[in-house]
Amino acid sequence: MSSQLRSKFRPLLDHVTLLFALSAVAGQALAQRMPEASHGPSVASQAPIVGKPGDYAGWQTCAGCHRAEALAFAQTPHAPAEGLPTSPATPTPGLSASAAAGKKIYDDMMCAGCHTIGGQGGEGGGALDGVGVRLTRAELLDRMEKRRAGTIMPILPSDTPNDKINGLVDYLLTLTGKPEASTKPIATAQPTSVTGCETCHGPGKAHAEAEQAAAGDSAKVIAGTKLIFSFHASPKENSERCMTCHITSHQQEGFAHSQHAAAGISCTECHSAHLVKEVKDQSKTGPPYAQAAFFQVPPLPETVRWLHSSLLREAEPNLCFTCHGNIQAQFALPVHHRVPEGLMKCSDCHNPHGSINRASLNATQWETCVKCHVEKRGPYVYEHAAVRVEGCVICHNPHGSTNRMLLVRREGRMLCLQCHSGFHAQAATPHSRLGFQTSGECTRCHVQIHGSELDPDFLR
Repeated sequence: MSSQLRSKFRPLLDHVTLLFALSAVAGQALAQRMPEASHGPSVASQAPIVGKPGDYAGWQTCAGCHRAEALAFAQTPHAPAEGLPTSPATPTPGLSASAAAGKKIYDDMMCAGCHTIGGQGGEGGGALDGVGVRLTRAELLDRMEKRRAGTIMPILPSDTPNDKINGLVDYLLTLTGKPEASTKPIATAQPTSVTGCETCHGPGKAHAEAEQAAAGDSAKVIAGTKLIFSFHASPKENSERCMTCHITSHQQEGFAHSQHAAAGISCTECHSAHLVKEVKDQSKTGPPYAQAAFFQVPPLPETVRWLHSSLLREAEPNLCFTCHGNIQAQFALPVHHRVPEGLMKCSDCHNPHGSINRASLNATQWETCVKCHVEKRGPYVYEHAAVRVEGCVICHNPHGSTNRMLLVRREGRMLCLQCHSGFHAQAATPHSRLGFQTSGECTRCHVQIHGSELDPDFLR
């Protein structure tokens, strides 16, 4: 084609080229983009019954012995709707101030998990109706200080003040009525789902009965603990317990094939279902971050942070740094993303439960980066091929660098020559031999380095 014809049809050719380029870019983007993560609940609405319905004791019975766990568990989304076990609201009208305080202690210690008053409470420890008539004050005080033989009733803590013990006894002395028939509704059909502690730990009736029959015998107590799933199994078995319910979110669907699962890391290594891990004193574990001296987001109270951060045992990024120490070192470099300061989290870019993308990224290649760096998104008519093939990491170190803009090399032109080099030591550029060295950085001319709408060489 002559130069005159080429100049005449150049606008039409440019228009056709633009259409083909846009369609190709859109097709590749749609083919490589991961589906959006689900923002709804990640947990199935009901956990199925395992075994027989009669094998379950109910989570309120569990709370009778495991008080600390139950108090924390009641705050989580895992807790059932019926709440913690309590005594009847007004068992005896006109309670004295001491007896009212004793009733609060009774509820705080979750004695109703094992004992029944007025048909309300657990069945493991028997009914307390009429206990104020059957036992004297001295006998009740002795029961508080010494565990009754043949039971698993725990004694009061040794630092319990005398006024609280006396208040609890005063409340028990007001229970002079006869045992009432159980007010629990009679089930007309076999339940098909379970809630509470037994959702994860399995049917607990056999365990509760074995602990009750052990009566303090250490060998029998150990045998009884084996009748409940305590998450001391293999990482695969522990995670499978969680995945029976956590099946409705795209964020967890690939965990079985993730790098964490392959490394033998289970859900309980990072998450705590009902216990808040004690806060570590960072001053004793090593030198603090230098970044904290300049800028840091105020931390939340540990309980609040735990409840609002997917029940993580520790806040990000410290939780991730317990294993990924090499990444922690990169974030200590002068130029880095604001992860140590708390402005970003590791999970903003990576899916800890695994994905089909490189390094378990939430999205494919550059899509993770342009979620924040929207000015680099495009699509462009003329794209930088390196970004399409390798992603942003071909030029930038996303965690930290000693170079400006997180570049993997200090000089930009040396970075470009990693790819743009020809044969026989000649640069694969339209410049004369070694002429590029006197021109400074490549971006002095090729300013639209991420992509251009006008020039295939990314010129201004």
